[in-house]
Amino acid sequence: MASDNDKITFVLVHGSWHDGSSWRFVEKHLHAAGHATLAPTLPGRGDSASMPITFQDCVDCVVDAVKAAGLSDIVLVGHSAGGSVVRKAAEMLADRIRRLVYISPLLAGNGEPVLAAVPPDYGALFKQMAEASPDNTVFPPWPVWRDGFIGDADEATAKAAFDELCPEPFGPIVEPIDLTTFETLQIPTSYINPTEDVVFPIGEWGFFPRMYHKVAPCRLVQIPGSHEVMYSNPEALAGALVVAGRD
Repeated sequence: MASDNDKITFVLVHGSWHDGSSWRFVEKHLHAAGHATLAPTLPGRGDSASMPITFQDCVDCVVDAVKAAGLSDIVLVGHSAGGSVVRKAAEMLADRIRRLVYISPLLAGNGEPVLAAVPPDYGALFKQMAEASPDNTVFPPWPVWRDGFIGDADEATAKAAFDELCPEPFGPIVEPIDLTTFETLQIPTSYINPTEDVVFPIGEWGFFPRMYHKVAPCRLVQIPGSHEVMYSNPEALAGALVVAGRD
C-alpha cells in the first residue's frame, strides 16, 4: 500500500474504439495499492455519442474532467491515439501535471494529424473504412483485433474486450494538431512499451522504438504484453504505471 507521500493520482486517457471503462481492471490494481485514478470517456462513443466531433472536443473532455475533479500533481497517461490527446491537453494542464506517461502512443509531428503516425497502408485503409461507413467512423475487424491488438490474451478475454469496442469517429484523427505550445513545455515524461505490441509491423513502422524516439530522452518501462495490455495483463500494466509515474 502506497504511503501518502507515494500516492499517485493517475488520469487515464483511452485510445481508439474504447471508453473510460477499458481501464477498470488496471484501476482495480492501482486502487488496491493506494493510488487514485480518473478515466474520462472521450466524446463520440457510447450512449452519449455526438457526431461530428473535433479533436479539440476530445482534448477539452480531458481538461474539463481534471478541472472538475479539482486534481493537481497528476500523472497524465495516454494510450495509443490518447497519446496525442494528452499532449494537447497538457498545454492547458501543465501546472497540474507531475509527469506525462505514454503507452504505445500515436504521436504525429507539429501540424500533422494523428493519422500521420500510422503506416501509409493503414492510413489508406482507415480512409476507405470511413468512406464506406454510414457515419464517417472506423472499426477494427475481429481477425485484426484478435492477433494484431490482443494476441497475448486467451480467446475469451479477447472476445470480451472486442465486444466493448465502439466505432471511432474519423474526423478527429485527420485534423492537424498545433503542438507549438506543447513543444515549449518541460514536463517529465515516461514511455511504457508492451513488448508484444504488433499492431503495426515490427521494423520501420512499429510503435517501438519509432514512437519512443519522438519523446526521448525519457524514462522507459518495458513489460510483456500486447497493445491491449490493459485487458490481457492489467496487473503488470498497473505496476508499470507506478514505476513510470513515480518521481
